[in-house]
Amino acid sequence: MLLPTPFHLQRLREISCKKSAEMTRLYSQMSRLGQHNAELVLKNIEANTKMADLGARQQALEEDLAWVTSEHDVQRAAAKQKAREAKAQTSELQRLRTALEEKAREAEAQSAELRRLITVLEQQETELLHKEVTVVTLTGTLQEKGEALEEKEVAIQNVEAALKQKEDSLSSLEEAARVQTEEAQRSIIGKYLRVFVGLFLFAT
Repeated sequence: MLLPTPFHLQRLREISCKKSAEMTRLYSQMSRLGQHNAELVLKNIEANTKMADLGARQQALEEDLAWVTSEHDVQRAAAKQKAREAKAQTSELQRLRTALEEKAREAEAQSAELRRLITVLEQQETELLHKEVTVVTLTGTLQEKGEALEEKEVAIQNVEAALKQKEDSLSSLEEAARVQTEEAQRSIIGKYLRVFVGLFLFAT
């Protein structure tokens, strides 16, 4: 297992800060989208009001058209033109209303996607925090193990020193035994020589 380094911890903190900044940006964007959605709703209400007004106007124009049927052809043509314009405006308002509803649906979809991204970022931030806690915990455990190993190394050094002293003492004892053995061998050789010389002299 690789030991965590301060660089890794700093990197995790930087990632966590970036995720927090990204979440703040997404919250701000979602707020703007909500405001834009409210504006679209207001525009839709305004469009509905205009459509109602245009409907009333169209009805009035049609009544005017019926009233001026007996009038001059030019006036009748002008009334028909106004009716066509009112219908065209009604169609345009209907198209605008449809477009506004589509934009409102798109804004709602974007808001849902932003909420999903915020949830994902929150989960990632939680995971990063858990990893950071795990790294800190492992660091503390490894430090404790390192201290225990240092204590064991000191104990081993003490044992090695004691063994060294015993080896030195054993070497001294071996040297003394060797000297005693050599002295005993010289003494035995001397005794044999004296006995041999005595026997030789006795035989002669």
